[in-house]
Amino acid sequence: MTTPPSPAGPNPDFPAWGPPNTPAPGMPTSGIPVSGTPMSGPPTSGFPASGPPTSGIPGYGPPTSGFPASGPPTSGIPGYGPPDPFGTPPAGAPNWVGPPTGAIGGGPGTGWPSGDRAPSGLPGRSRNKLIVGVVAVVLLLVCGVGGVAAFVSGDSDKKPAAAGATGGASASPTPSKAPEPMTATAYQSLLTEVDGLIGPAWQKVAAAKNQAATTEAVQALADAVKTSAPRFASLTPPKEAAAGHEQIKRAFNSLSSDFSTLAGSAKSGEICAGSSAVAQVTSLPSAGLLREAAKAFGSAFTFGAWLPAPVAQQTRTLANGTMVKKGTLNGSGEFTINNSGSDTDVAVSLVPNGAKVAAFTVFVSAGKTYKVKKVKDGSYQVYMSTGVDWDPGVAGFTRSCEFEKFADVFEFTTTSRQYTTWEITLKASVGGNADTDPVNPGDFPQ
Repeated sequence: MTTPPSPAGPNPDFPAWGPPNTPAPGMPTSGIPVSGTPMSGPPTSGFPASGPPTSGIPGYGPPTSGFPASGPPTSGIPGYGPPDPFGTPPAGAPNWVGPPTGAIGGGPGTGWPSGDRAPSGLPGRSRNKLIVGVVAVVLLLVCGVGGVAAFVSGDSDKKPAAAGATGGASASPTPSKAPEPMTATAYQSLLTEVDGLIGPAWQKVAAAKNQAATTEAVQALADAVKTSAPRFASLTPPKEAAAGHEQIKRAFNSLSSDFSTLAGSAKSGEICAGSSAVAQVTSLPSAGLLREAAKAFGSAFTFGAWLPAPVAQQTRTLANGTMVKKGTLNGSGEFTINNSGSDTDVAVSLVPNGAKVAAFTVFVSAGKTYKVKKVKDGSYQVYMSTGVDWDPGVAGFTRSCEFEKFADVFEFTTTSRQYTTWEITLKASVGGNADTDPVNPGDFPQ
């Protein structure tokens, strides 16, 4: 009798006050001060000036029309310069009248301002002058970059109109009309459409017999719920459906998240059969919200018949040595599965090399060993599936599934004087002489 080596199991900048530069030829210059900073005195159409204002233009001298042969442009611009600090008129200035002393009250206009002088000792600058000064800064900035200067006129006490206001009227918001509620018939039609989308997807989950089918079905269910949830978000339900409608919105918001999580669990193998997926979904709080919604609708509306009552999660197993697939055992070889060092049940399949169908599959309980006798001669590959909760209806585990196969090929040969016996130990150990490879669940032999 030949005893092959015993393989081991699976391996685990802005400018300040001051004169602008001499304008370039052709540059617009109307209204640009020749030199100096604005002097004390009443505001004149937006520009501060020394001396009495005349129609908003400073009166240092008569403006000349057009442009002089040389020097800066003078149209509308003082030609004699400002008086000295004692009020003496500038040289050549006709009809000069010195300005009154003291601070002046009132706004700009033709001639002297009509307001009284402010009492002696009060500040010489008014709030109006500050405002005009700010405007002049803006104008000088515009001129400095080549823009067309404009005079600012009017009463500086006037407040600017509110942005967006037109004329003297004020607009008031028009209350929006509340949306009309759906009719009971239209609302029931919506419920029926959603049931028709989710119901079939749910049935596919319940019928899934392996991890690949479960992953596909659960993802389709998650997509159906994600598509349905927004349809209830913004509509106004009929009065008789108000209570159930609020519950159904809450339920769908939760179900969308729960089903997406479930799809991930199926892909990873944490959930690998429909029965376990059904148990997990029906026990979710979001599923409870959906049942409460259906209950709140009462007899007026029908919805959610596809969702059953909560189903308890199970942990089923088989007796050690149970032949899940018996096959034909009429040879002389022996195959021993040592699972004594493991705390997980395992189903081991001996598959003819190159085939997709197992010759037999045997269930070996956690912590147990089992020997299969009468194995036919041939070359075989050894596949293993481990997990929790063996479902006889799908002939597989429903949770925590893993699928592997031994890298080596196992040969069984019988002669008149000897036969082959193999033993595998399903506990990784140092010095083990067998490697295992993961297997796609959809490629696992049945």
